Amino acid sequence: MPVTLGYAEPLDDDFDRECFPSKIGGKPQWLDPTRPLSLDQVQCDECASPMVLLMQLYAPEDEPVEAFHRMLYVFICRNGGCHKASARRCMRVVRSQLPEDNNIYTAQEGEAAGSCSDDEDDISWSLAEQVKPAAICAVCGLTGSKACSKCHKQFYCSRAHQVADWEAGHRAQCGNTHTQTKNLAVHTRKLQRMVYPELVIVSEEEDANQLETGNGDYDDDEGSDDDGEDNEGIKPEDMALVPVTEEKVEDSEVDVDRAFLLFQRRIQKSPDQVIRYTRSSDSSEPLFVSDLGKPEAQADVPDCELCGTAREFEFQIMPQMLNYLSIDSADPASVDWGTLLVYTCPKSCNDASGASAYAPEVICRQNFSSQGIGEKFVRALHGDDSGITRQIESLRV
Repeated sequence: MPVTLGYAEPLDDDFDRECFPSKIGGKPQWLDPTRPLSLDQVQCDECASPMVLLMQLYAPEDEPVEAFHRMLYVFICRNGGCHKASARRCMRVVRSQLPEDNNIYTAQEGEAAGSCSDDEDDISWSLAEQVKPAAICAVCGLTGSKACSKCHKQFYCSRAHQVADWEAGHRAQCGNTHTQTKNLAVHTRKLQRMVYPELVIVSEEEDANQLETGNGDYDDDEGSDDDGEDNEGIKPEDMALVPVTEEKVEDSEVDVDRAFLLFQRRIQKSPDQVIRYTRSSDSSEPLFVSDLGKPEAQADVPDCELCGTAREFEFQIMPQMLNYLSIDSADPASVDWGTLLVYTCPKSCNDASGASAYAPEVICRQNFSSQGIGEKFVRALHGDDSGITRQIESLRV
């Protein structure tokens, strides 16, 4: 099977009815709303701030039966300075899952009001009537373990988010039954800016013409020379996004590594992709952005803590996602990455004790290397074209 690509799109009118959304930003939509994630599992090791949701991905499995419904949540710290440390200190991935027969959702054939539909099987899912969602943080959506001491109606994961909400508008609204609609709207907008913008992730299979061959190249008619020869002999400067001129000699061979050339060649037909999902594909390897900094087994990707099985690569988050996060790319302290690689337990095992509804998984960060394409490509990913878009479109590989 080909790799599945994910793209970011605005929320539509049906989004609120989705039981199992794949999305970027906003507050998490918990698979089990009676057991939201607690702060201690996603607290930044650098600054001790609560991490916020970067994305969640619905990735159900046929086996084991406990993973019939399966959701992966990726959290990161919004403080860019923390990302100069190891990814394991400022990023987290957790997995949540439920069997088909559970006490959280009810299923019925056909689409029912207030339910979400599984188009493939024409099955509608909805929260069971007896389910009472737990209190969640008004700012980030984590477990609301603290309540406003005055109104006891607003909940928070931490003192930091309680103060943030108070200053954002809850001070004026607390205990006030006549709060103006305008003030509520302003308060809501301020809360939304404390998390990443919310967008839905839609998916499609990667172009079948871009299949990897044995030598690491791709079977693509547009990617071969007129005489039928492959591109093995093409020099880095022939493929570089930054053209070689007298002024840019230093940006040629010494500014490009082979992994990056393969990366930009693979994504150029679908430059807006924000994730690449490979768990059920023919390719089990990530699309690396550099020859340097590739994760190593055990050192970077330890075995599953619950069952001892070696974790396997499941999906990666592309640098294009940064374009949707309202990040100031001109700020050298902003959050940044080349790609984020997510490794999970292939058995989708559960905590046998039932103590936690979330299994920890592993996320690794790979940055563009100094031997990569250089600053021009990174700027282009953040919206500063600098002429590179035209060069990508005209690139022959």
